[in-house]
Amino acid sequence: MNFSEVLKEITDRVDGAVAAMILASDGIPVEEYVVERLLDFSVLSAEASALMKDIETASRDLQLGKAREFLLIADVCGIIMRRITEDYYLALVVKPDGNYGKARYVLRMTVPQIEKEF
Repeated sequence: MNFSEVLKEITDRVDGAVAAMILASDGIPVEEYVVERLLDFSVLSAEASALMKDIETASRDLQLGKAREFLLIADVCGIIMRRITEDYYLALVVKPDGNYGKARYVLRMTVPQIEKEF
């Protein structure tokens, strides 16, 4: 499976999406597809790693089970991250006026298709 093609397809399917990436939980980017660079992806990778750990801790402390997805919407863009496996996440960067509902749906449908590759 070609991850570059999958990331391009995800980005193309969502109005307002400008980038998609696969991240390891240690903050190392595995693959990315970028239409418009709204932020520094190396910083995103590092910060996302810390966020994922904090969210996992909160989810565990609240006895909610494993966190599967999180969404951060800010002035410049939104970032939706969905767990692929214990060690990998799929992230989509969307402009503030983008279609976040469809973005979440596309990620939810894509993860089962690619998780066997990990």
